Amino acid sequence: MIIEAKDLQSALTKASQTLNCSVINLEYQILQYPKNGFLGIGRKNAIIEANIKKKIKDHKHKKSHNDNGFEKSFKKIDEFMKIEYTQEKIQQIAQEKPSYAIRNEKIFDAFYKEEIDLQNTDSILEEIRIQLINLLKTFDFKIELTELYMYEKDCILIKLDGEDSALMIGKEAHRYKAISYLLYSWINDKYKLNIRLEIAQFLENQSRIIEHYLCGVIEKVQLHGRAQTKPLDGILIKIALDRLRKQFPDKYVAIKQNNDQKFIIISDFLKKHE
Repeated sequence: MIIEAKDLQSALTKASQTLNCSVINLEYQILQYPKNGFLGIGRKNAIIEANIKKKIKDHKHKKSHNDNGFEKSFKKIDEFMKIEYTQEKIQQIAQEKPSYAIRNEKIFDAFYKEEIDLQNTDSILEEIRIQLINLLKTFDFKIELTELYMYEKDCILIKLDGEDSALMIGKEAHRYKAISYLLYSWINDKYKLNIRLEIAQFLENQSRIIEHYLCGVIEKVQLHGRAQTKPLDGILIKIALDRLRKQFPDKYVAIKQNNDQKFIIISDFLKKHE
């Protein structure tokens, strides 16, 4: 089945909806990578050929064990989240832990707007730590929680590492994105915290790539006074936003959205009479 969308993530989502299966159960080939073009000229959509994964016999592909292991682990996260959301469990936690105030914001704005009661961060971190450790024990991968701490006032860093780190990341980071999304959905919904997920040194390497890419964006701002980034997703847009705001504290630096694509613009603040 040929699927066309504005970016790869949208194409995969569209394929999973059309084929009525999870993204992790898709088998796909990229026929055309998306391209923004210049001022809309030369823009290209992402095109993939997608099908539901066929069941592969163990004696043909040793990799099938790893794929099945991830799918089982993925389902366990989903089951874990459903259990966590039951009213009985929520009431039990409320009785065991002191209450804390939360500002209710939109998920996207939560990247840099939400705040929590800092007096309760230790108890929240301990609660998350216990649940993550128990969850990882059910995985079919050799992976463990190595670090968990407040990265920013409204963001926690979760670092996983182990022999199967590469398998957890997956080809083109599709597994990393999947598990990051699920963990974020759980933690943000329950604690109103954002997450920064590091598996081995994947995020660190991605940060270096973004840093290198932003050099060209910074040069454009210095030459022309304004610029915008290419579409970014997930934690990468947060990394880029923080870097550019630090580089240009006197400029307007913000995330903008065009349909399902998010990018960052840098420009001068408008004066009151403008």
